[in-house]
Amino acid sequence: MSDLPVPARGHGPDTFDVLVLDGATRQGLTAVRSLGRAGLRVAAGEHAGDCDAAGRALAFRSRYCARSVVLPDLDADATAFGVAVVDFVRANPTGMVLPGGDGAIAAMRPWRDELARLGCALAIAPEPALDIASDKDRTLEIAEKLGIACPRTMLIDGEDRLDEVLAEFEFPFVLKPITSWTPEADGRLHAAEVVSRAEAASILGRCRALGIGCLAQEYAAGSREGFFFLVVAGEIRASWAHLAHRTLPALGGASVLRQSIALPRDTYGPAADLVRAIGLEGPCEVEFRRDASGRPLLMEINARLGGTIENALLSGLDFTLMTWQWATGRPVPQAGGYRPGVRTRWLRGDMRWLRNNYGRAGRPDSVPAARALAMFAAEFARTRHYDCLDVRDPGPSLAELRMTITGIRNARRTARAR
Repeated sequence: MSDLPVPARGHGPDTFDVLVLDGATRQGLTAVRSLGRAGLRVAAGEHAGDCDAAGRALAFRSRYCARSVVLPDLDADATAFGVAVVDFVRANPTGMVLPGGDGAIAAMRPWRDELARLGCALAIAPEPALDIASDKDRTLEIAEKLGIACPRTMLIDGEDRLDEVLAEFEFPFVLKPITSWTPEADGRLHAAEVVSRAEAASILGRCRALGIGCLAQEYAAGSREGFFFLVVAGEIRASWAHLAHRTLPALGGASVLRQSIALPRDTYGPAADLVRAIGLEGPCEVEFRRDASGRPLLMEINARLGGTIENALLSGLDFTLMTWQWATGRPVPQAGGYRPGVRTRWLRGDMRWLRNNYGRAGRPDSVPAARALAMFAAEFARTRHYDCLDVRDPGPSLAELRMTITGIRNARRTARAR
């Protein structure tokens, strides 16, 4: 691990160093564990819609979680969610609020100044940079000015332009909402490949109903590479890269199997230039996908911690602790190197990938059924590290195991019903 200074523990039963939001996510759990082990007093929050029937989330079960906070349903009322977070900080002095997802970031942006008045830092990028990073079309516009290769793209506004899109792109191509989260949608919005007119019409219709634009892009079939940065005053203090072997959804969602790699020479410079040009500060992620010829194409940028940060931690870089130091105004030393070749797996997500793959025969990014099963099984011999699994903190690991077993049972019931 990096030689970062160990912070002081918070004081008092109602005082916290950090409130980590998105406690049901893997990045939320990693943040709670990392900050708790560093000596900070950590509370974990999650909105009711992502808690289980008992009102619990993954991070709530961690031994490092000093307080569990169930917040109003973010998808139903983002304002109530933000008010509840501010009320918690007002009643329980807290040094930093750390959102881990696009929805929580969007909900907390209006409360940045109010939290600052309460002596609490909101660990997100500056507003102008967030405006750009949350808009895929504006991000691509800046990338093109920097000479960064992007997929051939067409912006589709609220009008019905299906015929124009079909005249411009051959199947398969990708339709990508210009934003990953909107209060009107039920959860995160993902890009999707389309192989027919009916599929394209359905996705474009949904974007119109939500009142958001959409990007049509050429499909790239090569490897997926991602960078994670920690930026302080325009200077990159830490860099890490990974190769995503499998994602959920298959086109390019959450990584379920990934491996740390040395910083690729042909994409590191452009990724760093893009981050600085947008003006991002704190943690951020830049994703590329190579085309059939191996040319890297910019996919998207995320101004937040991602689900892959546990791999970065195991590789030797603690982005969560550096984020706390940055947000609270402490020095952030220049990080050293990290270990390439660290392989980590989200087993429950990989099981869902295997199940979903059976229903995607012949589609882009699908794998023949027998080969997919062989790949899934072989990974037990290749991968030592599993997301959420930690013998020193067994609570979340047991909860994840229960969810995995439940997933297997539900899949079997579905198969029998069919």
